[in-house]
Amino acid sequence: MTTKPLFEKVLVANRGEIALRIIQTLQKMGIKSVAVYSEADTNSKHVQQADEAYYIGNSPATESYLSIKNIIAAIRESGADAVHPGYGFLSENSNFANILKREGITLIGPSAKVIKMMGDKIEAKKIAIDSGVSTVPGYMGTINNVEQAIDIAEKIGFPVIIKAAAGGGGRGMRVVTNPKEMEKAYHSAKLEAENCFSDGRVFIEKLILAPRHIEIQLLADQYGNAVCLGERECSIQRYHQKVIEEAPSSFLDEETRQKMYSEVVALSKKVGYYSAGTVEFMMDKHKNYYFLEMNTRLQVEHPVTELITGYDIVEQMIRIAAGQKLAFAQEDVKLTGWAIESRICAEDPSRGFLPSSGRILDYKTPPKNPNIRIDSGIGPGGEVSMFYDAMIAKLCTYGETRQEAIDLMSQSLSSFVIQGISHNISFLEALINHPKFASGDIHTGFIDEEYPGGFSGANLTSEINEVFLATAIFVYLTEQKRASSINGQINDQSHKIGTRWIVTIDKDQYPIMIKQVEDGYNLRYGTSRITIRSNWSLGGHLFTALVSGQKVNVKIVDIPTGYRLTHSGITVNTYVRSPRMSELEAILPMRDESEDLLELTAPLSGQIISINVKVGDEVTLGQDMIVLTAMKMENIITAERRGKIAKISVKELENVSTGQVLLEFE
Repeated sequence: MTTKPLFEKVLVANRGEIALRIIQTLQKMGIKSVAVYSEADTNSKHVQQADEAYYIGNSPATESYLSIKNIIAAIRESGADAVHPGYGFLSENSNFANILKREGITLIGPSAKVIKMMGDKIEAKKIAIDSGVSTVPGYMGTINNVEQAIDIAEKIGFPVIIKAAAGGGGRGMRVVTNPKEMEKAYHSAKLEAENCFSDGRVFIEKLILAPRHIEIQLLADQYGNAVCLGERECSIQRYHQKVIEEAPSSFLDEETRQKMYSEVVALSKKVGYYSAGTVEFMMDKHKNYYFLEMNTRLQVEHPVTELITGYDIVEQMIRIAAGQKLAFAQEDVKLTGWAIESRICAEDPSRGFLPSSGRILDYKTPPKNPNIRIDSGIGPGGEVSMFYDAMIAKLCTYGETRQEAIDLMSQSLSSFVIQGISHNISFLEALINHPKFASGDIHTGFIDEEYPGGFSGANLTSEINEVFLATAIFVYLTEQKRASSINGQINDQSHKIGTRWIVTIDKDQYPIMIKQVEDGYNLRYGTSRITIRSNWSLGGHLFTALVSGQKVNVKIVDIPTGYRLTHSGITVNTYVRSPRMSELEAILPMRDESEDLLELTAPLSGQIISINVKVGDEVTLGQDMIVLTAMKMENIITAERRGKIAKISVKELENVSTGQVLLEFE
């Protein structure tokens, strides 16, 4: 006898990795899945994986994934009887939830009433206070002007933080440390709130210095039963956007955990919450915690909770939506081991985290391991679109201890190869290998504190330097060996490989003596001795070797006459020369090529929002010229040289691709 599925057909109102992840659980449960897709996602993996797929509009999210009309049309056409919204887009849209209810379609999530209540940060905080949840001191009323904002802030005590009432994802937030900063911060927060949420209301809270970001995962059914699936630590953030998450938190003790559980459950019962939800807290160094917000949806970082509890959160959401009771109680929930998640994003950390879009030319994931989980909606040949979020994949590792999870994450990041677009893997490596992260000495300002001038790479240690030296030699000599073995050479004139070489790492030179041995070389420079053994083949972007007995992974990209090598969060340019060639190169005159740049090209694909110069203008180095939006972010393109504008080749609201000429200089 076969069991009838909870739903016949579920439409996934989302895209990318989260759509794929939901579809996988639906397939496991024997429920038919329906994908929706925009023009940009026509060939996406979630479309291929689903049982059915329906086109919902043009590439911009406002015309597709945010179009309630188009998604409702897809629901009707497909005959779906339930919708899972994932996260982002319409996942916390109470209007969408109400429309689904009128259509007789089940939302796999909480009620529209609860979504609306908890989506308003001011109202949510009032409810939290009424529920006995600890909250940050602040002012929850309407703020009408700068003068009122200053008065409120002085009563609370600086520093304070201004927040959008309808905000989320770090949008509409500004830190204010004194009255002089208030005017700019107040207007800026209101403007961003209006642009992002169509709601310019803001409120003010006391800023908790060096806080940790701790969130509790909630599951509640429609019969008043609620459990917590442990906590997640999300303190590694950039611009209020999470970068690395882990579960459990290394800072939390069991007594504090249970107190937080009780407050979260009390809040859920107060509002009649059901489905999966997350209650977020700020925690100070004394373990005092304060309610931040409640997210009435599935969280990006839910996999780490699944890894340490064994519960499929998406499955539980589906069962709850179908009217089932929770099949387990709080005492059944056990937190076992440790899990860490790194968000791999299409962005360039060395250029202020400028978003990157385009086609992925090479995509190789770490070797298969039961303790590695990768959630991704893209692969080789896939395209990172300028229209959506920059996340490529979520890489999760599990270990019996926190250090085991860290070590596996470090290994996994080092062997994750992505070519064709810029990405943040090196940045993630630097973070995961940072001694303060290893010790658990972290807070939400960690990245700003450790990389105040932006990220330009981790610290180059002598050990890492030796890895680069050995790798450059091995790769170069492998190429030379191939050159020397080409047929048709004049007798006795084959290419001889010498024993003395100069390796340049960025601008530093290292004289190296080599001795060839089986599977590699013994190297000597100064008093240092290095061994390298590898079976690497020409053309591979991932170089795996034993360097002085230690296994290492190095990423390789060819550059003119050299190699760009990446290891342990550091990227360097390396060149291998004979001693004589190195001498000659040193005396060659260097040219400043910036004055030869007669064109300004787009650093990424996106849409031109504004052009701040005109033909005939004299511009200076670094002057703001064009504003381009991509992946939900505005990017200011500045002049890379001084000169006079001769031609402007684009128009406002025009879509441009990476490398496209924007304007020309005389």
